[in-house]
Formats: sequence, C-alpha cells, structure tokens
Amino acid sequence: MNKKEIQRKRTKKYFIDAAKEIIEKKGVKNVTAREVGEKAGYSYATIYNYFDDLNDLFFCCIDDYMESCYEYILSNLESKDPVKRITEMGSLYFNYFTDNPNQFNLIFTEELGKPKEKLDKGKYIPSVGFMLNDALNLCSNKGIIKKENIQIITDLMVNFIHGKLLFYIKREAEDLDILKKNIESEILFLIKKGEN
Repeated sequence: MNKKEIQRKRTKKYFIDAAKEIIEKKGVKNVTAREVGEKAGYSYATIYNYFDDLNDLFFCCIDDYMESCYEYILSNLESKDPVKRITEMGSLYFNYFTDNPNQFNLIFTEELGKPKEKLDKGKYIPSVGFMLNDALNLCSNKGIIKKENIQIITDLMVNFIHGKLLFYIKREAEDLDILKKNIESEILFLIKKGEN
C-alpha cells in the first residue's frame, strides 16, 4: 500500500468514526453530511470523494458495528461446553444490541437501499455468524445435533433473537432478564430438537 492509499484509508476511517459517534449519540436519522464532515475535520463535500452517499458510509459503519459485536461476544464467552457456549453467544449478542440500540436500528431496521461490494448479494456473513456456525458444527461433531439441522437451527435462532430485539428496542415491553431466560430456553429447545 502506497502513501496515497494509506492516506485515503485513514481519511475514510475518520468519516466512519465520525458517523458512528453521531449514530451512537443521536441515532441514524440525525446524521448529516455536514456534521460528519465537521467531526472528521473536513468539509462535508469531501465525504463524497470517499463514499457514493451517506448510505454507502452507513454500510461501512455496519461492518464496524458487526465486528464490534463479534469482539464483545468473543471477549465475554466463558464456557467450553459447546451447548452452553451457544446459549452464551445468543445472550451476549442480545446484550450487545440492547446496550447499543442505535446500532441495531442502523443494521436491521433502517432503509439503506442495496449494499455495495462485499455486503452485496448475500456474500457478507458477519464474523459472529461464523462463530455460531463453528459452535453448531462442534455440537454436530460431538453427536449433540445432526449436521443437516445446523442451518435450520441457525435460521430459527437468528429470527427469534432479532424479533425479540426488535420488540425490546422499539417497545421495551418485556423485562430484560425474562427475555434473556427465554432466549436461553429457546436455544436449548432448538438444540434438543436438532438431535432428532
């Protein structure tokens, strides 16, 4: 990487970090190119030398947020038992987004149009997805679940956890501790059904 590429990458990161700061404090609906530019130390028009539009910038923020979620889960996982590890992953994932609702809203509820590059056409699988897949494969290798049930368990887990997050973040209708216990019970139920 030459100096110009390094400078371009660094400047792009300034804009991403500035946008993330605004998203976390005010929510994605309150992000403007002008404020991102000011926080990054550049003219707002400079953003468009690095991103097609604000949505392009938001997709870069999404990538960073999903990696932050992965790092949070990885640093807080304690159990070596594969089943317990999966329930911990679900609980930690849920915790991460209840603590960061503006990130959840950007990633899962905001209308951003079609993603660019690696996020396009389903090519992008966040690291947390690989982590879950590895844990389910370990369960399969130990005879806890059947290999052919891994994908359906993954899909069901993703759907019910995101559904609970959506209702909690948008309505805070249920007690957080009860939701976490329900998630653990539902994951254990899926794993038990996965052995059939």
